[in-house]
Amino acid sequence: MTFKVHGLTYAAIEWPGNGEVTVLALHGWLDNALSFARIAPCLAPCRVISIDLSGHGLSSWRSADAAYNLWDDLPQLVEIVDQLNLNKVVLMGHSRGAAIAALLAGVLAERAQALIMIDGLLANVNDQRNAAQQLKNFVRDQKKYAKRGDRYFKSEAAFIARRCTYGFDENSANLLAPRALELTALGLRLRSDPRLFGISANGFRREQRLDLYREIASPVLGVFAGANESSPSDYRQAMLSEAKAAIHTLQIEHFVGTHHLHMNDRLAPLLASRCTAFLSQCL
Repeated sequence: MTFKVHGLTYAAIEWPGNGEVTVLALHGWLDNALSFARIAPCLAPCRVISIDLSGHGLSSWRSADAAYNLWDDLPQLVEIVDQLNLNKVVLMGHSRGAAIAALLAGVLAERAQALIMIDGLLANVNDQRNAAQQLKNFVRDQKKYAKRGDRYFKSEAAFIARRCTYGFDENSANLLAPRALELTALGLRLRSDPRLFGISANGFRREQRLDLYREIASPVLGVFAGANESSPSDYRQAMLSEAKAAIHTLQIEHFVGTHHLHMNDRLAPLLASRCTAFLSQCL
């Protein structure tokens, strides 16, 4: 599927289901729509539409004067929901996509039927950052990465090896390759916009995060990698505690696995079963 929105093209993959419930799936940083290829078929009878966010996969890069802040895709995603003629939609996001989905749920208000966040929340790293310095770093990074040329790989194996340095296993990295790479005369070109590596212009502080969480009126399921609630780091535990305090509908589940648990052959069906049970309970 493709959507023309505000001068940008957003590419997507659809798993039709029966059409009664539509899940809009948002991938993580440097991933693409194929990151949901293992879990989406297991979510039947839900219709699943997985988006390549701007700058990723087959979707457009943002213009030279634009950026990739967490909130920058929101106007286009609302328009995509409108183009799909959806009065109600379930939002599912992984990692960075989970944070975007949380913001989108607040913006869509009652149109968001439910929110499923897979190993992702609104990050609290900005609490320790100097806002003025972060803005300077943002401008620096915009200039730096705008000048970075295309990146090429000699083979898919080289791409997969590189992705594994970001915490992927080989099977998950291989799953993303068809939309991450483009075959050219110079080799396999990485499709993602280099500006995605740049720091955000600013970040949400604690009171802002709480305000944003409180705007989410829908039932929320948070699924996290880790055997139990005591296993996350202090950083992750603070994020979980904050979300639980502000989102009164939040249910939390822990799965033994890594950050990309929804892309794992064994875990994806188990995670899908938990998600469908959650949706049948709240819809």
